[in-house]
Amino acid sequence: MQGQSAKTKALTFLTFLVIVPLSVFVFIKFFSSKNYLACAMLIIILSLVPFFAWFEKRKIKTSEIVTVAMMIAVSIAGRAAFVFIPQVKPMCALVIVSAIAFGPNVGFITGAISIFVSNFIFGQGIFTPPQMLGMGLVGFLSAIVFYEKKYAANRILVSIVGGLLCFLVYGLIVDSCNVILLGNYSPKAVLAVYGSGLSFNLIHAGTTALVLFFINKPMNDKFSRLRIKYGIFSSKKLR
Repeated sequence: MQGQSAKTKALTFLTFLVIVPLSVFVFIKFFSSKNYLACAMLIIILSLVPFFAWFEKRKIKTSEIVTVAMMIAVSIAGRAAFVFIPQVKPMCALVIVSAIAFGPNVGFITGAISIFVSNFIFGQGIFTPPQMLGMGLVGFLSAIVFYEKKYAANRILVSIVGGLLCFLVYGLIVDSCNVILLGNYSPKAVLAVYGSGLSFNLIHAGTTALVLFFINKPMNDKFSRLRIKYGIFSSKKLR
C-alpha cells in the first residue's frame, strides 16, 4: 500500500475492516433467512470501491483486470478440484499468494469473489457472506503483512502466517457467524460450536500452510517479473 494516498488507505481500511464486516453482521443477525445473494453482491460492490480508488492517479489497465480475473479463476479451480475432500482446499493459499503479489485490494477481491463463484458448485446459502468476508480478510491481512516486503520470499514464515490467518481469521469468522445464527450464547453452546469446527479449521489451515510452502516463492517470482515487464499494480505509478 506504499503508493496509495492517505485518503485511499483510509478508505481501504474503513471498507474492509469496518463497513463489510458490519454489513455481514447485520445480515446474519437480522436477515439471515433470506437475501443472502443480495448481501454477497453488496460485499463485491464494496470491495471494488477501494480497488478502483487505488488507481486515483491513472486509468486501470486491461492487463490488471485480466490478472485479477486469472487469480480468481485459479482460486476457484483450486477449490473445485478437491470438491470431494471437504477439509482439504488450496483456495486460501492461492488467495494469499495473489495478495502477496498484487496487494491488499486484489487479495480481498480474489478471496471474496472466489468464494462467491465457487459456491455455485458447493452450494449458496446464508453462510456465503461470512465465508466471503473471512476469505477476503485473509487476503487483505496477508498483503498487509507481506506485500512489497523482502521477507515475503521466506517460505517458512509465509506458511506459518498464512496457516494462522486461515485458522484465526477465516475459521473464527465463519464459526462466530454460526454462533450468531444459533442464538444461544451460553458458554456451553458457544464452546460446542467452536469445538465442532476445530478439526475442519485445523485441516484447512494445515493444507494452506503446506501449499504455501511449495507455491508461494515460485509463483511470486513469476508475478514479480510480470509486474516489472508490464507495470501492473506498480506503486510508483500510483503516486
